[in-house]
Amino acid sequence: MYNRVFFIKALEYGTAFAIDYENKQYLVTAKHLVDPVVQPSIKFFFDKKWMEIPATLLGLGAGEIDIAVFRVQALLCSQAFELPASSKDIVIGQDVYFLGYPYKMWTDGGDSMLGRPCPFIKKGTLSSAFVSDDGVPRIYIDAINNEGFSGGPIVFHTHGKSDFRIAGVVSKFKIEFEKVIDPEGEHTEMTVAYNTGFLIGYDISNAIDIIKRNPDGLPIPVKI
Repeated sequence: MYNRVFFIKALEYGTAFAIDYENKQYLVTAKHLVDPVVQPSIKFFFDKKWMEIPATLLGLGAGEIDIAVFRVQALLCSQAFELPASSKDIVIGQDVYFLGYPYKMWTDGGDSMLGRPCPFIKKGTLSSAFVSDDGVPRIYIDAINNEGFSGGPIVFHTHGKSDFRIAGVVSKFKIEFEKVIDPEGEHTEMTVAYNTGFLIGYDISNAIDIIKRNPDGLPIPVKI
């Protein structure tokens, strides 16, 4: 997964990742990073500069589901690798990981990254993954999510095994507001937003559903 994460710039800066499904490649990111009204144009950070690659929007998550799936007109990963995209067998309380480019930060991995910037990796605890009171299923992770991780993959490995799976897509972090205190220690009418330490994501099954409805990914050449 580390080799399939990309630093992108569309409507906003953020993260995206490539997945292979039935011998076709797709780009998955967060819906709020792109503009679905305009024909999408996504810029990728390669070789320390921005490169624009045409992309076709294949579908968006319904309602608040913060997922977008694209066909990009260039093979982002030349080697086929169908990392399982399913949250099946994930367990509440287990470690999970998410990857991305917080605050536009990146590091140079040299030739081993083939021009891509190295993403950052953070770890948290799967705190909850059930349907909320508004009827929308979300993934809640006890971890400090930062601006820039949006659109990145949430990954885990099943108990007793070393294989990793994609569980979901990073969306945002839970915000609360606290009143500002004046020099005398009294509450004022002003408030300040703060990061509560809960990452919010959406299940990767939403991306797979979009792909199944419009399976027009970029074909991956079969090596003979």
